Amino acid sequence: MAIDLNPGLEHAWDHFVRAGTVPRGVRRPIASSWLRCRQMGLDPLEPRVQQLPPAEFQRRLAVYRPLLDMARPFLQQLVAWQQRTGMPGVLAVLADSEGVVLEVVADPRGRPLLVPGQRLAEESAGTSAVGLALLQGRLARVLAAEHYYRAFHPLACAAVPVTLAGLGGPVVLGVAARDQALDECLPGLLAQSAAALARVWHGYRRSLRQQALLAARSPWPLVAVDEEGRVVECNPASERELALPRDKIIGRSLAELGVQELLTSGEHGAEGSQHPLLLPRPGGGEAQVFLAESAPLDDDGVAGAVRVIAGVNITGYRRREEHAEHQQRLALVERLASLAVHEIRNPLAAIRVTAELAAMTPHGERRTALMQQIIASIDELEGFLDELLALARPEQMTRSPIDVRHLIQRVVQLFEPQTRSSRVVLKVRGLKQVPAVLGNEQLLRHAFINLIRNAFQAMPHGGALTIRLQHRPARGCLLIRVSDTGTGIPAAYQRRLFTGAVTTKGPYGVGLGLLFTHRIITETHCGRIWFRTREGAGTTFYIQLPVLEGVDATSQAM
Repeated sequence: MAIDLNPGLEHAWDHFVRAGTVPRGVRRPIASSWLRCRQMGLDPLEPRVQQLPPAEFQRRLAVYRPLLDMARPFLQQLVAWQQRTGMPGVLAVLADSEGVVLEVVADPRGRPLLVPGQRLAEESAGTSAVGLALLQGRLARVLAAEHYYRAFHPLACAAVPVTLAGLGGPVVLGVAARDQALDECLPGLLAQSAAALARVWHGYRRSLRQQALLAARSPWPLVAVDEEGRVVECNPASERELALPRDKIIGRSLAELGVQELLTSGEHGAEGSQHPLLLPRPGGGEAQVFLAESAPLDDDGVAGAVRVIAGVNITGYRRREEHAEHQQRLALVERLASLAVHEIRNPLAAIRVTAELAAMTPHGERRTALMQQIIASIDELEGFLDELLALARPEQMTRSPIDVRHLIQRVVQLFEPQTRSSRVVLKVRGLKQVPAVLGNEQLLRHAFINLIRNAFQAMPHGGALTIRLQHRPARGCLLIRVSDTGTGIPAAYQRRLFTGAVTTKGPYGVGLGLLFTHRIITETHCGRIWFRTREGAGTTFYIQLPVLEGVDATSQAM
């Protein structure tokens, strides 16, 4: 027995093409599809089936390559079943979730009806079994004149969607026969083939998961855990790192296995989330630190598992990182000591000379003046030590509302004598009134002095130094630009500019100015500092500071 092609459909199709209305006797899914095709402007007499470009089609084939190998025997079986009629012109296709034909198995006695790369979705091929199967999510048949395009009227087609995990959408198994009716058993065989293909794909995916998880050569410990966090599967690397056999690992949580979480970064169930784990060594050995990455498992993964955790041993990396930080701290202490010696030695020498003069002076008034000079030098030294301590521990300083524009104007006044001698034009641009900034005025003053001093040193032959202030209400911040037209920053220094390891002042430079400036802006004032530079064309430093909305900086300065 065969599914009848119904010759009366040709008259119904002719009527629809002429009048635009669907006559009685046409199945509802077919009638709806004809109307949609007409609304899309498809011409039933001139089919324009889309063909994917070769490069794009090859990329798509690469994604579906394993599935094609699995589906090919099912397509061959479908063709063989329909060929029992003895008529040529039978083919079976596999199409992806967009209706693109990926594989065609055809009767060699007939010329191909379809070719790989064609898109059989409704907007491309009109009413077709593949397109309807994708739209309806179930078995679809399109027989002879039920096709929207006249060129497809010799075909009788049936197709069924197959939902497969991990592919982003269903694929479609389809059968087409030219100038003959479909075998009545074919729809049932299509459904059976779809179910069998889904089972094969499911087994393939599970096998891949288990192979990846249990790979004996994998250097990474891998465990699959259930909803309660208990291990349901592990690989040999996990046994090696935990120093336990598999049967002692399965069924226990990571905490029960002695694994400690150092820091949680995001939800463990989120794909790609990372968090460090501490794994103590039996016998008192050095604990190992692993960077664990967690990813969810699909339903077809390891039985009972909801996520897999992979760990990479970063103990050596952490050890080297801590050593580098220690060396950097030692270098910072050395530079601080160098700065302290340099700044204290000269005042101490002046104090000694003044004290000797005071001891030799018989006149009381002269001695009193010398003693006052000594006290002033000691006060200056004390102020320097306080400032040095503030630079070393900026987070401990007190904070209050600051008028940044007023502060910058006072700093600029300090450099006015230098502008005349160095032929540098110094200007302050921007708002006359800016919101207040919460911070420490002494430290901010030091930061701006550093930036302006560096700009002067970058312009030994003169130039322009411009300071611009801009309020950004949308971001709740004040942006200060310090721009010079100097020599720019050499590329070799740019990456290390805020580390304290860079100085351009020769053997007597300690390279701490920008390091302290960076700490003042970022740690004390919760701001940002960055720069843009071009050698020979100058440098601009950007300082972004959070503002106190609603607080008038002008009133704070009064």
